[in-house]
Amino acid sequence: MILSMTGYGSGSAKRDEAAVTVEIRTVNHRFLDVHIRLSREYSFLETEVQQAVRNRLGRGRVDVNVAIQGASPAAFLVNADSARSYIEAAGKLRDEFRLEDSLDLRTLLTLPGVLQNRDSAPNENSVLHELLDESLRQALESVMRMREQEGKALQADMKRYLEGIGDKARCIRSLAPETVVECRKKLEERLAQLLPQNGIDPQRVAQEVALLAERCDISEEIARLESHVEQYMSLMDTGKEVGKKLDFLLQEMQREANTIISKSAKLEVTRQGISIKADIEKLREQVQNVE
Repeated sequence: MILSMTGYGSGSAKRDEAAVTVEIRTVNHRFLDVHIRLSREYSFLETEVQQAVRNRLGRGRVDVNVAIQGASPAAFLVNADSARSYIEAAGKLRDEFRLEDSLDLRTLLTLPGVLQNRDSAPNENSVLHELLDESLRQALESVMRMREQEGKALQADMKRYLEGIGDKARCIRSLAPETVVECRKKLEERLAQLLPQNGIDPQRVAQEVALLAERCDISEEIARLESHVEQYMSLMDTGKEVGKKLDFLLQEMQREANTIISKSAKLEVTRQGISIKADIEKLREQVQNVE
């Protein structure tokens, strides 16, 4: 079953005064794009959150909001050497370019390497990680359930459009022989208008019709179109992370439909081909949300 990239989930865990709440929202995206909102004092947890998300989700924009209450954050150490280097470098730039002195304390503390994390007490740190792991697990499971439900609905809709494309392809296949007959008739009528009466060489007409029939033959395009439909159906049943493959198959189906329309002069074949293209466009809209 395919998975949708749309999902929402939340989780929370509490022990004594410490509490962690995690909310996750996912929408469609070409790749896995994770954005984490976490208080600055708990930034050392970001890698853990990032890894947990990547272990469960394959594609989509993922917004993770982590709220922590009652826990002791990691303490910070000031790297005096880094701070001194920044101040000296800023002084040289100020003197050389005659700039105003704008490196205040607040700015200095935000520069990389000036503040460094120092682990809090081992017991507090362990509890915080446990609460975070539990909250993330709950939130991710909720997201996966919603993605599965949305994916099931998407698959049902796409299956309906694919069945319609298959029906139209079979209709075109049944009309294909008539296309060659009509081409021969039109060619003979055209030649009769251009050449004197009894001046048509049957052998030459047969040659021209054979060439025209080859140009009008759409059997290969129909076969490939039907094959793409079968592959699409099969991929939907294989599981997650098939969105890119499905999108590629739709491009190939569009190519075959365009060729069928351009080759055939029969009105009904053109009408069916246009209807196939409309179904493909609907599928392309839906597949953008498939993981």
